[in-house]
Amino acid sequence: MPERDDTFKLVSNVIYNHLFGDFDLEQNDNNIDIVLDCIAKLHCDIVNIKNKKIKDLTLEIDIFKNQTNIVKMYGTAKSRIKNQLTYKLGQAMIANSKSIWGYIRMPYVLSYIKDIHKKEQIAYNEKIKANPNLKLPPLESYPNYKEALKEKECLTYKLGEAMIEADKSSLKLGYISLWFKCKNIQKECKKR
Repeated sequence: MPERDDTFKLVSNVIYNHLFGDFDLEQNDNNIDIVLDCIAKLHCDIVNIKNKKIKDLTLEIDIFKNQTNIVKMYGTAKSRIKNQLTYKLGQAMIANSKSIWGYIRMPYVLSYIKDIHKKEQIAYNEKIKANPNLKLPPLESYPNYKEALKEKECLTYKLGEAMIEADKSSLKLGYISLWFKCKNIQKECKKR
């Protein structure tokens, strides 16, 4: 780019001399050709930069359109996290842990949520078999994926994970330690 700096200085000197100084066109005929050549090159550079910026903006607009189309068609990543079984179970655990009556009915509520979720999953899988285009994209492709990751770290999701883990244990002995796990999870979430 040093050539450009030199030509820019030459062009600015010629223009300055023409406007404010004694400038003889016949004596500086060679410089005029250089100046016109430089102006033509600068014009080409400006056009190229403009076209590049237009392409970049068009690309950004296309990316934005794709992201908004994903949100329109499939919802947000956060809503998908909230629709997972772990989140639903954690939500029900929190809602029912506020009274003794809630603790008594909690097993029934949790099994009902699990059954409903299983039916929803079966219906979803049947729709996918009938039309594979309806398959939801991976969470990573959503524009608000990072917010969804934060949602996975919240108390509701962690409690649901603990519940599912307790349910998967052999002889369902995980339910014995579930209460202690829930207290530890609650303490960890309060610290954050």
